[in-house]
Amino acid sequence: MTKKKLYTLIALVGGSLVLLNLISHQLFFRLDFTEDQRYTLSTSTLDIVSQLNEPVTVTAYFSEDLQPQFDQMRRDFKNLLAEYANRSGDKIVYKFVNPNENDQLEQEAAQKGIQPLVISSREKDQSVQKRAYLGAVVQYGEATEVLPFIEPGAQMEYALSMAIKKLSVPEKKAVGFVQGHGEPDLSEASQLVEALRVLYAPETIQLSDSSDLSKYKTLIWIRPTDTIAPSHLEKLTSYLNQGGNLIVALNKVDANFARRMGEELHTGLSDWLNKEGVRVNADFVIDANCGSINVQQQQGPFRINTPISFPYLPILSHFAEHPISKGLSAVLMPFASSLARTDSSGTFTPLAWTSKKSGTRKAPVFFNIEQKWTDRDFNEVEIPVAALMTYSDQNKGQLVVFSDGDFILNGKGENVQKLQPDNLSLLVNSVDFLSDDTGLLELRTKNLKLHPLDQVEESTRTWVKAINFGLPLLLVFLIGIVRYQRSTKIRIKRKQENYD
Repeated sequence: MTKKKLYTLIALVGGSLVLLNLISHQLFFRLDFTEDQRYTLSTSTLDIVSQLNEPVTVTAYFSEDLQPQFDQMRRDFKNLLAEYANRSGDKIVYKFVNPNENDQLEQEAAQKGIQPLVISSREKDQSVQKRAYLGAVVQYGEATEVLPFIEPGAQMEYALSMAIKKLSVPEKKAVGFVQGHGEPDLSEASQLVEALRVLYAPETIQLSDSSDLSKYKTLIWIRPTDTIAPSHLEKLTSYLNQGGNLIVALNKVDANFARRMGEELHTGLSDWLNKEGVRVNADFVIDANCGSINVQQQQGPFRINTPISFPYLPILSHFAEHPISKGLSAVLMPFASSLARTDSSGTFTPLAWTSKKSGTRKAPVFFNIEQKWTDRDFNEVEIPVAALMTYSDQNKGQLVVFSDGDFILNGKGENVQKLQPDNLSLLVNSVDFLSDDTGLLELRTKNLKLHPLDQVEESTRTWVKAINFGLPLLLVFLIGIVRYQRSTKIRIKRKQENYD
């Protein structure tokens, strides 16, 4: 090949690369072959970034040169931000700051609300403590939202999209919490209230004659314990008939663990639900798939707390393919009751069921902690404990019922406990669905599908291992053969040219 041809080839290749780079910048796309589409932005995220009226600045405070998993998180978050920037038409700009470079940057991160994690690593056979920064600050106009810690996986996209959505929503819809009948105050549902504040304005309301419910697209009624006045229920009927939506999480039965007794609870709300098409039975659901309680047991001279499976604390893992419940994996619903449909002109849609090994115990019940449970105790399958009621009258609102009033409460004071993520998602999803703001439903419950080798069949595991180890070797071998054949052809051609 002459020098002229070589230079021409180099110019063509270089020009093609530049042109391809310009085209790819304008027509950005990514091929994602993962089963759960983990590297593809959801439709809700694309909707959010396409509706931005002002630029969004993301300052990522990420440490460098940490353990491999943290470095991978940094790369994943940087790739995610690059896709946000491209999909938004460059309305989202970002930069990365390494606070570990100097004290001034560490102070800047701390002032912005990014606190470091202390991690241990080994360097030169010594254990070293390092401060790891893994957070970000999102700014939209004059408003800012702090993400103190970026969780790996799909939660990166959820956290970032929620922060942008929270800052860019011009006016938040009001959501009413019904009070005045022995319900827990909002401090006992602080996690729920905080989650709702991203898109809504939570308020407490009374069902008195003077109450104006028309401003609320959705009402939430959690665990009333006192008798409810008939006039309050009539006001609720009027609200529902005029297109209002209602979420009810009630206890039809009361579990007094100190007395180890479970009894029926009468407030009048279950009778009202009966008329609206949903019957909450006066029973306790039991499930072989359940949580545990700590019981003190004597072991020698010591008494220690031992966790014991307690079927009255069912862990739900069977959910409907519905926007409210799709994508959920585990919801703890203690002392729940069974649900059924009553005669009503509408559609009863179960949202969550117990497992295939479950049953019910009619109140009153004595809680025998020492009971030895067998398969014969779980003689029922897939008992509904959450449901959506949609009415044939299109002017009427919708009703979501949960047969437990405590699954969404995190307590207060010394009894504060962190809710399971899916417990929170189940109720927040219900609000989003009823309030016609379903854009983030898919994203909130988007989970990465993991396939650990210890959970697959032996034959499949053997094939996966063989492919992982054998395929790279096979590729190297094939490349070697191709290169050898190519070199042989070149040598033969050169000999022929020299011969000429």
